[in-house]
Amino acid sequence: MTSLLNSKCLLIIFLIFICSCSYQLVNSYNEKINISVSSKNTELNNLFIALIKKNESYNLDLSSLDKNNTIQVKIEDHEVSRYAGASSLDGRTTRVRMEYNFKFKINSSYLKNPLIREFKESAYYIYEDSSLLSMEEEEELLIKEFIRSSEQKLKLLLIELKNSENFRNST
Repeated sequence: MTSLLNSKCLLIIFLIFICSCSYQLVNSYNEKINISVSSKNTELNNLFIALIKKNESYNLDLSSLDKNNTIQVKIEDHEVSRYAGASSLDGRTTRVRMEYNFKFKINSSYLKNPLIREFKESAYYIYEDSSLLSMEEEEELLIKEFIRSSEQKLKLLLIELKNSENFRNST
């Protein structure tokens, strides 16, 4: 019983310590990020922008955006490639590797030089001649997961930039 009580006390002390260090979960970041996104009109870019529009962390209303407080994101390269990942003894493809590449440039009034970043991911799935429709569905799910992952990474990067900008303004 006392070890359970000690564990609870240690957990409470740990949580107090974490909170005192200004640690917060990404989803608890309350301030909206003013962002404008420019890109070519492609299916991947449209899926990415649609995901950003659904996310309440961003303010994409261009009429209300302050140009000095807006982060511009320009999608430079956004593609998915497919490769034969493995083959059987008879030379038939058994696994397919999908590679995802998302390259973009961030510009803002508080950045001296634009930042160029690139997110890359890859995944494998089983190739079966008999279930091509289910493989197409699996590819679509993988692409959506790649895009969701990139959006989350972008969000973390923008929060970091926003916090560093606030730090510069306060000094």
